[in-house]
Amino acid sequence: NDITGYSISNIIQTDAAINTGNSGGPLLNTKGEMVGVNTAIFSNTGVYSGVGFAIPSNMVQKVVSSLLKNGSYEHPYMGITGITVSPEISNATHLNDTKGILVVDITADSPADKAGIRGGDVLTTVDGQDIRLGGDIIVAIDNQSVRAMEDLLSYLEEKKAVGDTIELSVIRDGKTQHID
Repeated sequence: NDITGYSISNIIQTDAAINTGNSGGPLLNTKGEMVGVNTAIFSNTGVYSGVGFAIPSNMVQKVVSSLLKNGSYEHPYMGITGITVSPEISNATHLNDTKGILVVDITADSPADKAGIRGGDVLTTVDGQDIRLGGDIIVAIDNQSVRAMEDLLSYLEEKKAVGDTIELSVIRDGKTQHID
């Protein structure tokens, strides 16, 4: 499966209607302070009701500052496709109670590929879903525990810049390894 797109860390879920009139508009709190920019909606009906999403204002500020200064913004990027390790995945990998991110795929020539991070190579059905097992399981980044994909994305976006080095703690073949 090819997965396209980019995940936004710390996205704000809102019940505000997102449509032509306010998409890109501010999301305000009860004090009138901007907390995000309305950006997308998930709707089962195709109309303007559903679950709305806003980009957090601290992320908007970071991107806008870079746009004004450099004309562009580059997201820190590893080049992995991963999923949060569920209890079912943990049992299927025989690493009971393991938390973290199962790396299912690596983008060729990406930083993760060059560092030797491994994606899954064994297609297995886990809890009714086809998942590639056998990849590294990321359990920490720079000695900070990673329990879910959102933890990794937030850390990269908030603490790192393009070109920075990170240390991943991964479980590979049942043993913990540290990879820069």
